[in-house]
Amino acid sequence: MPKYFAYYRKPFLLLATFCALSLWLFIRLGLIKSLHEWNWVDILGEGGATVFIGIWIFFIVKSRPLGRVTNYMFYGLCFIFFHMWMDTLDEFIRLPKEIIWDAWLESIPFPIGLCLLTTGIYFWHQEELAISKQMQKRERVYRDHRLFDALTPLADANYFKAQLKSIMEQDDIVKSDVTVLLIDMQNFNQINQLYGFDEGTSVLQYISQLLSLNLRPHDLLCRFAGDRFIVLLPNTTAQQAEKIAHQLERMIMTNAYYHRDLSVHIPLKALTTSCSIQHYDQPQQLLNALNQQLMQLKKHYAVQRVSV
Repeated sequence: MPKYFAYYRKPFLLLATFCALSLWLFIRLGLIKSLHEWNWVDILGEGGATVFIGIWIFFIVKSRPLGRVTNYMFYGLCFIFFHMWMDTLDEFIRLPKEIIWDAWLESIPFPIGLCLLTTGIYFWHQEELAISKQMQKRERVYRDHRLFDALTPLADANYFKAQLKSIMEQDDIVKSDVTVLLIDMQNFNQINQLYGFDEGTSVLQYISQLLSLNLRPHDLLCRFAGDRFIVLLPNTTAQQAEKIAHQLERMIMTNAYYHRDLSVHIPLKALTTSCSIQHYDQPQQLLNALNQQLMQLKKHYAVQRVSV
């Protein structure tokens, strides 16, 4: 079963249970209409609407990442589906007039479903406005436009931590070959001082696109903080991560970046460090370890420069 369908397994089972229970009650308490009593226009209209809403639910769950927009749309359509299901049963089975609960079950779910669906469409509209500003997104399973970075076409540190936490909560087999790579741009403060913060922002945007183009499709790239980027590398051993890190360092150093207005070449350099998530239970523990490794690496290079 696809992962998104597995996530909604309980709501699907609950919806199926209510539909089956309502069908059983109709058969138990009602009288099946004869063929000449069937209203084919209503059957095609209400039955067809029920089928199409079921198709909408299928495509929503199949095509969208998990998140509040998908949740609102899914649950809204489920309420509407149940409403249409009850309407369709009315076309085949006649209940005694003294029974009124069927009217409640037909009427109440529909406005609830419309409210949920409308809320989902509203948040989807906001999501699409945010996505349209991004040239290329890096997202994993869960989508939330509130966690997009303001300066670069990437998600921010909070998004990364949420994704990292979701992996850490899985079993050790999944965690065994997952590595996190931290990238720190060197001398970035000098770029801001010499050329201004606008140019510094352009450098960050340039680096984010450069990194995106040189990472694998299943890697997750986010802006961590300031001049730092962070990458989640699934199915990657520590040795493979180190190789990727060196490749990215060389790629950043050898790419020529020029000032937007002055046509001045601005040299770029980055330091990288990586760490497997296997021995960590909390995202902050891993991030603290990466920061410590990076500080030691900077001290090492500083000592080398002084020695020279």
